[in-house]
Order: sequence, then C-alpha cells, then structure tokens
Amino acid sequence: MIDNIREWISDNLRYILLGVAGILILLVAFLAIRLVSGLGGSKPDKAKNQTESQSEQETMPESEAANDLVRNQQDVLNVVTNYYNARLNKDFDTLGEICETMNDDIRAQYERQDASIEAYNNIMTYSKAGLDADSYIVFAYFDVKLTGYTTLVPTLRGLYLMKNESGNLIVVDPDNHQDIKTYQEQVWADDDVQALLDDVTKQYNDTLAQDPDLAAFVGSIQDPQGGGDNPDAGTDGNADGSGTTAPITGTMYSSTELNVRGTPSTDGTMYGVLMPGTAVEVLENMDVGWSKIRYTVNGTTIEGYVKTEYLTTQQ
Repeated sequence: MIDNIREWISDNLRYILLGVAGILILLVAFLAIRLVSGLGGSKPDKAKNQTESQSEQETMPESEAANDLVRNQQDVLNVVTNYYNARLNKDFDTLGEICETMNDDIRAQYERQDASIEAYNNIMTYSKAGLDADSYIVFAYFDVKLTGYTTLVPTLRGLYLMKNESGNLIVVDPDNHQDIKTYQEQVWADDDVQALLDDVTKQYNDTLAQDPDLAAFVGSIQDPQGGGDNPDAGTDGNADGSGTTAPITGTMYSSTELNVRGTPSTDGTMYGVLMPGTAVEVLENMDVGWSKIRYTVNGTTIEGYVKTEYLTTQQ
C-alpha cells in the first residue's frame, strides 16, 4: 500500500506542488491584508473626525466665525418688536420689564420722542455679539409712520441687549456701563455697520427729498429752531440742552448719537457715528454751524465734521 501511495505521489507531484504553492500564496496575501489593516486601523477614525470637524466649520454660521451682522435673529427681533410696540402704546409696565432702567425721566423722554409717531412698520434687526455671552449690539431698522403723513421714514436706532438674572433679554442703557459704551463705539466703526448706516442714511435722505413737507416737519422735530442735521438717520438723538454749544475749540462731547461727515454738509460722506458722551477734539468751528473734530476709535484717528449744536462741554 505504501508503494502505491509513493507511486501516486510521484505521478502527481507537480500538481501537489502547485496546490501547496497556491495555498502559500493565499496565506501570504491574507497575512499581508491583515498587516496593512492593522497598521492603518486608526486612520478611518481620524479621517472621520477630520471630516466631521470640517463639516462643522462649513455649517457654522458666519456670525459665529466672525462677528458679522446677523439679520432678524429671532430672540433679538422679539425683544426689539415688543420694546417699540410698548413705546408706541405707552405701555410702561411692559417697558419696565424689558428695560434695565425705567423712571419718570425716561418715560418723559419716550413720550417726547414718540409724540408724532403713529406706527413702527417693518421692524427688522441687525445684531452683533456683545461683550458677554447672550448679549447683543443691535441696530433696529423700521419705517416710521408720522401722524398726518403717508410717506414712511426709514429709520435706524442702536440698542444693547443683555440677559437679566431671570435669563430674559432686556434693553440696557449704555450710559450705565462704560465698558459697553466703549465697545459700542468700536462696533459702530466696523465696515459692515458703516455700510448699513450709509444705506439707511441714503434711504432717509432720498425719502425726505421726495417729500418737502415731510422734510420740513422732520426738521422741526429734530431742531425747533430750524436747520439741523438728523443725528443718525432718525436714531434716538436729540440734544438735551445741557452744557453749552458755544463755538469753542478743545475737548467737547457729543450730546446724542451724531453723524460724522467728510464735509460740513448733510450730503457729505458719513465717516462714522459718535455715541452720546463721546469725547472729541474740536479743531475748528465754522460759520455754517458745523465743527471740524478729531477723535479716536479702536486705535484709528478720524477727522470729520459734525453739527456744532450737538456738542456740549459737559460729559
């Protein structure tokens, strides 16, 4: 029997060798695949993490990657809408909940500013992140309907919102927070904010140019003596009468939100906006009612022109 086996092996040796070689090739290939898989085992997870990270960056709102203006952020829009509706309706109970500060002086101010306003239409908000988490610098846009006039006046007003102890967004008075006031001045100088201001200012000027009667009425509201540049395309800004606006040079302060122009004219290019109480250096007073000033915002020195009547010696 052994002889038969030897004879069979001898006759089929080449086939046996081929089979063994094939098995060895398959075994080597299998081991090679396992080895390669073992060495690169961590790569798919790493690639997955990189892909997820990249995906997060791509889907991250631009406002989170950079402090750009965000239009109509819902919680901000809700507060601003309630705020102006309450002002319009003289709902001081609601204003007391929405505003950080509410007293008789502020009530009188709101009543004076809103006396000729019939409606705040088409309210929109443009906001940027504030100094703290869940706080915002807000630019509220709306079309004002003045009593007795059908033409709507494009308007932009600046607000600052932050959360109170109850976690609700409220309107904050920057005059009570110097850090907020300083930060506002920096943000007002941002390119996208300036572009927004320029756009609304152009709409405002175009609207008044097409309706002379409305323009005369708006002028009488902003400056009872006549003339007068609107401080900021209809923002909350009326000279309070404190201090003096006598033509002097040296350090003075803006008494309201005040446009800074490239030339002593309401048609001049707007260089920026002074927040109330901003210190400026008055370089020159002009007979036409304008003053040339110099001030510094965010490390940048700006020279321009403002209406002299909105400058005061009192901080």
